Amino acid sequence: MQLTEQLYWYPWQGRANNCNTIVLKGEKTILFDPGHIKNELGENCLEMLTGQMADDGISIKEVDLILCTHGHPDHIESAGVIRDESGARLGLHKEDQFFVDMIMEHFNKQTGQQSSSLVPDFYLDEGEFDTGSASNQSDRIKVLHTPGHSPGCVCFYLPEQKALISGDTVFEGSIGRADLPGGRMETLGQSVEKLSRLENVELFLPGHMGYISGAARVKENLDKIKNFFF
Repeated sequence: MQLTEQLYWYPWQGRANNCNTIVLKGEKTILFDPGHIKNELGENCLEMLTGQMADDGISIKEVDLILCTHGHPDHIESAGVIRDESGARLGLHKEDQFFVDMIMEHFNKQTGQQSSSLVPDFYLDEGEFDTGSASNQSDRIKVLHTPGHSPGCVCFYLPEQKALISGDTVFEGSIGRADLPGGRMETLGQSVEKLSRLENVELFLPGHMGYISGAARVKENLDKIKNFFF
């Protein structure tokens, strides 16, 4: 589903768990949170995603960068397969590296086979992210470290699109769990406060559930969450 001239939104539409995926198609093709290969019900999550993208004329093979909001398997598991197909580079915050190690170890033990590597090509840091684009204008990305759901959770702000990719830090009317390994409710509250100070956000794109359009509605959502949960 095309939201702007360059931004595409692929909500998960299956029965069991998987995340929403976003694609920024500027000078580079950047894929955020590719999700599961298959989930707990055996739904072909990656196959469904590639079909949605193909409907918009985007091939997995043309992806240049894969950026993940955090290291939970429902957000990163298929990244290795996509990297093998496309030659894309994979980025994750270093504080979530331990999740990647656990995913790969579990896959290898369960199947007796070597999984596609999920080891990042680089780690994400707070601040402006260099996409490698020549002009670096339409592809501009600001990384916000927002721990609480996991230690290495990040959100991505796309200034030219006026869009916030919030992963599992915050959703429409809710927040990510803080009771998983490395999670902490107090830290999550600080991260939500950080997001609420952003200006010029007209598209709010969370890792699960629907998206929000309109600056007033985005602000209202974050204000309600702060008041209710924190």
